Amino acid sequence: MLEKLLNTKTHMVLKQSMDAANLRNDVIANNIANVETPGFKRSEVIFEEQMKKVLDNTTIYDKLKCTDDRHIQLGQASSQSPIEVKKLEDLSYRNDENNVDIDVENANLSKNKIYYDAVTQSMSNEIKLLRLAILGRG
Repeated sequence: MLEKLLNTKTHMVLKQSMDAANLRNDVIANNIANVETPGFKRSEVIFEEQMKKVLDNTTIYDKLKCTDDRHIQLGQASSQSPIEVKKLEDLSYRNDENNVDIDVENANLSKNKIYYDAVTQSMSNEIKLLRLAILGRG
């Protein structure tokens, strides 16, 4: 029953945001680990732009609520994840053709941590509101 309650669009967006931030952390860590590897090209996670496209394609049918498992579900959003890892081949900062800038990666790591903390706080608040709606108390 709880899975059905947590299967709202808000919760799905927050979950995918947390997954993207987790993957972004791994990608940034890989970039940092290869800062001295000749020829290494940095990667980045593309998520926010893709998620915006998915959300912009929401139709009136996406807003219909199904109150019974037998209801026909129309216009469901794609189950495919909007998270994409892109290797940046076109940039080179150094003569060894490595394009990792440690200062940029550290800044991205800090930015990603702040983003992840904000998303997890939002998810926590959503669950608290759900609990309040179910139990009628905090």
